[in-house]
Amino acid sequence: MRGRVESDDPLIVVIDDDESLCRALVRVLSNAAYQVRTYNRAADYLAEADVIEAACVLVDIRMPSVDGIQLARALREADLDAPIIFMTGTDDVDTVVTAMKLGALDLLAKPFTAAAMLAVVERALQESRRTVDAHRSLVALWRLVGLLTPREAEVCALVAVGLPNKNVAARIGTTEKTVKVHRGRVMHKFGVPSLAALIRLIDRLVTEPHRDSVHVDGIDVPCPPTVGIIVRTMEDFRRPAMSSPADNVIRI
Repeated sequence: MRGRVESDDPLIVVIDDDESLCRALVRVLSNAAYQVRTYNRAADYLAEADVIEAACVLVDIRMPSVDGIQLARALREADLDAPIIFMTGTDDVDTVVTAMKLGALDLLAKPFTAAAMLAVVERALQESRRTVDAHRSLVALWRLVGLLTPREAEVCALVAVGLPNKNVAARIGTTEKTVKVHRGRVMHKFGVPSLAALIRLIDRLVTEPHRDSVHVDGIDVPCPPTVGIIVRTMEDFRRPAMSSPADNVIRI
């Protein structure tokens, strides 16, 4: 592993078994005020990828042992979202299609110019910033949901699907007055002025892909258990009720 890593500039990871190419990319990227780390083996990067805040990854598609395609799969399975730019000397259509299906931001055909590479890297950094902003927004929402008690989370979910207080009370086995108290606490903890605003937040919560944690700003933030309560309660409510045998009888 080589490269300049001492500043707060965006970190670009370069992975290629061609050392001369790595040196050239370090020179160009460093001159453009980026941090750079280079690896000659994808496996070496994978061993520390979860502790490196990479803004984007430039990786050769074809390398010995772990290649670029395998690296991309491993990063996605580990829920690491740094944009991936594949460098390739192949025109094999199947390989290119596989790379794009794995979410490659772009492919750089070797040989490429410094200007072309820098343009793709800048686009990757814009995508990376959007991802970081989205993660921060999700973590902020998780922290609000984490303030709820399990019963408040359950009430929150049922209110968000449109049940009136009376129906919520009947469903969870309590009184309408108690539901009103829980609902008021939910609104207060979320700091929202209206039911519509609460529903928008909960919609964001349940449409996000499931994550056990989010890595943002150098730390892993775990998903609070009350998120799962809200999601499961809404799923249970929306799941069609199983019909009884009598419902399937055709009456003439």
